Amino acid sequence: MQWSAGVSERRQSGGAREFAADRVQWMRGVRRDELQAARDALADAHSFGIVITGERDIGKGAFQTALVRSLAPSTYAQTLRSTIAGAETPYGALAPLLARLPDEALESPGATMRGIMETLVRDAEGRPAVIALETPGGLDELSTATLVQLMTTGRAKVIVTATRTSDLPQDFHWMLTEQRIREIPLELLPEDRTEQVLREVLGGIVPRTVARLLHAMAHGNPELLYRIVGDFLLSEQLRLADGVWTLAEDAESTRSREIDDVVRSRVEREPIAVQSAIDALACARRLPLERLTSVFGPETVALMDESGLIHVEERNAVSLADPIMAEVVRGWLSIPRRRELRALIIGNAEPQLASLSVVELLGYAAWTRECQTVLPASHAIAAAGAALRLYDPRFALDCLEGVPRVRSTWATVQRLRATAYLALGQRVQAHSMLEQVTEDELDSLGPVEFADFIEALVVAKRVLSSREQEIGPLLDDARARLLVQAGLSDVPDEETERARAILDLVELADAVHEGNFTSVVERLEGAEAGLLGWDPELRLRSECLLMQSLAFVGRESDALALLHDISSELGGPAGTMRVRHEFGTRAFYVLLLNGHWRQCLALVRSSGRSTVPSLRIEGAHYEFAAGLALVYAGRGSEALSVLLAATAQLEQGHVQSTLGCAYAATAFAFAQQGDAAAARTYLDKVEAWSAPCNYSIKSSMDFCADMARRWIGERGAAARLVASARADLLEGRWTMAGIKLLGATVDTGQEELSLLEEVCAHRQGPLAELGRRLARGSRLRSLPDLIAAADLAAELGLDTLESRCTAVGLDVARDKGDVRSARSLQARLDRLTGLVEVLPVVPQSLGPLLTSREREVAVLAARGESNRTIAEEMGLSVRTVEGHLYQVFSKLGITSRSELAGLL
Repeated sequence: MQWSAGVSERRQSGGAREFAADRVQWMRGVRRDELQAARDALADAHSFGIVITGERDIGKGAFQTALVRSLAPSTYAQTLRSTIAGAETPYGALAPLLARLPDEALESPGATMRGIMETLVRDAEGRPAVIALETPGGLDELSTATLVQLMTTGRAKVIVTATRTSDLPQDFHWMLTEQRIREIPLELLPEDRTEQVLREVLGGIVPRTVARLLHAMAHGNPELLYRIVGDFLLSEQLRLADGVWTLAEDAESTRSREIDDVVRSRVEREPIAVQSAIDALACARRLPLERLTSVFGPETVALMDESGLIHVEERNAVSLADPIMAEVVRGWLSIPRRRELRALIIGNAEPQLASLSVVELLGYAAWTRECQTVLPASHAIAAAGAALRLYDPRFALDCLEGVPRVRSTWATVQRLRATAYLALGQRVQAHSMLEQVTEDELDSLGPVEFADFIEALVVAKRVLSSREQEIGPLLDDARARLLVQAGLSDVPDEETERARAILDLVELADAVHEGNFTSVVERLEGAEAGLLGWDPELRLRSECLLMQSLAFVGRESDALALLHDISSELGGPAGTMRVRHEFGTRAFYVLLLNGHWRQCLALVRSSGRSTVPSLRIEGAHYEFAAGLALVYAGRGSEALSVLLAATAQLEQGHVQSTLGCAYAATAFAFAQQGDAAAARTYLDKVEAWSAPCNYSIKSSMDFCADMARRWIGERGAAARLVASARADLLEGRWTMAGIKLLGATVDTGQEELSLLEEVCAHRQGPLAELGRRLARGSRLRSLPDLIAAADLAAELGLDTLESRCTAVGLDVARDKGDVRSARSLQARLDRLTGLVEVLPVVPQSLGPLLTSREREVAVLAARGESNRTIAEEMGLSVRTVEGHLYQVFSKLGITSRSELAGLL
């Protein structure tokens, strides 16, 4: 789209206003498929026209306008806009045409119909005619009869809009049944379509998280999305920096003036009783149908249902059908009005916690906070916990505001606050919340609550480098405290055992954080029988730790098998949100270290929630993970836009633990593309970055940075990789050592190749076998090993590694005089050259590879095309084609066309 391609450049000089004014162009991009279907239907000789259907405010009018404009000039399209349409007004829908008729044409219905037909024929000047109706109400009887006559006589086709086809006059129904009128339904956009449209329209790099945020704000409604994007551009909450679009942290769709105007006009058209019910549902989010009916009356509820304003969910809970309407209405209600509605619906009694679902609890908490009223402590704690499980830490903090300090609950309140602050990247505040809890307040906790508090405190200390040394003594003291409590109280043994299991799990998680995977494997496998007696959720969490640890200690296949076992249980009661989140994070490394980068991408795309709060907290981290998987796979060109998007968002956010690794991965991606200057820019950012992070992130950061340095020819980079690998071996991290050695041995000696072979022999899986074969083949000049390594790389989709194995194999084949193998390997390398920007290894004895033109000629020749046919297809002379084929045969060492087919 030429219009969209320049938006990012025009953005800095009034492009936002151009975007806001170009609604039809937006519709053409968003509804491309539907527009084509509509044009095809109108072009069908069998068709009488189309009906555009869809919910209110989904953009039916804009779609109709875009369609009408696309028909010109070959088709005459007359748009009839009438403000007096309705079933009671004769010819109301055709009023603009009626106004052009002479007085004598208005004497009878027959004369009027003939006059309208003659006017249309005259205006069309021999072209096909289409009438597009824009009417605010139903069609009257005379308008309907005239339109039917126009369609059935072939004088004109009709474009009408309706919420549903059942809203059309009876006379249209047989046409729909016989497909003489085609329905063009306008649905909400799927998330991937929103991403595609925004990238086309805005230009530059649109991060997936930004697209998903805008999609969530608009709830998939393209008309609302258009208004939100336009408003954010004008307010510069959506801004372009270094080619990447970012969204301000506090950007809210309810601030859009256009959306506010649309919702206000829609609500004001409703009766007063309906408006009050809308206000109440907007505040409460959802209400029991029985309560809504008792307060506002069955007639009002029935009217709202008939108008499509409400949606009845499970348990007979009612909510507003349009979530945007709910958000906007809440925004304009005054605090006294909110309190008035709360008193009307709830009264003086607070709802019982046990009677509220999670959604109802959060809605009640939000309504109470919006009334500037303090939540009861029990409701505040429950709502904050629910908000944290849904990755909304800011709302969790709002819920806990004003909760009084009570001995029995204060430790829980502070634990929830600390968890929220950690999610927001505010480490010092999180630790401070927990340190404020007194010994006496801790004594009031039961064993499990106490263990949960200790877990939060360990996590807070872990992310403060100055406090890490306090973790061991803290856990020892906590275990001793549980022992004392067990002897002095009558707490059930199973509760104490669960608390001890939580503390064990905390200690194991800390070991994984530090990279002490061997100790985790030894403890968990040694206690395997005991784990079966654990709480199912704790058992799954421990197995997630074991799964990740196995992947790092060289037991990749065992880790992969455990991954599948755990995933089969996630659908059960033990598969809580927390377990699913931990599984996703740890499974990513299992797949990555097994070389399964495609599954990594699938895992990342399926992880996380599509709500605005969770996307703001987690979205950039998921994009970073996708980029990391791609750069590990050697796909720098695919990784680059993803990593640039992730980096821009991580720089804007508060959580910095993955930013250094994002910088390093971006440097590696640039290096894979041969852009040394850009790679060095991001390597400088790595050097300047400093923040606590776990071993898995730190090792990936160091690996990517050293690989980028090696790729761009920096001296000492290979030696650093080898030294780092040896350090990993001392800690039993065989897998990471093998991956580092695989990267280092591109330009090292026999000693390093022997070490790589030895390390890979201690590991499991195809990536380990690939490394072993490559090391052995390179060291012993063994062609079968090198070809086997290349085949394994091809199976894993690791094109860069495949090219390395192939290039080394090609040298070996030529040195040994194996002409057939050399021809096959050179053809394979020629194919890979089109996929890999910079070959990691170039064969020493390699002549020039096929040029792109030589390859085109060779492919056609391999298909059996004659030289003349090739020349005609490519626009070349026959002599030029013969010259290209001579070069191809010389380079590939072949003498006939029949040999080409097996090489290309």
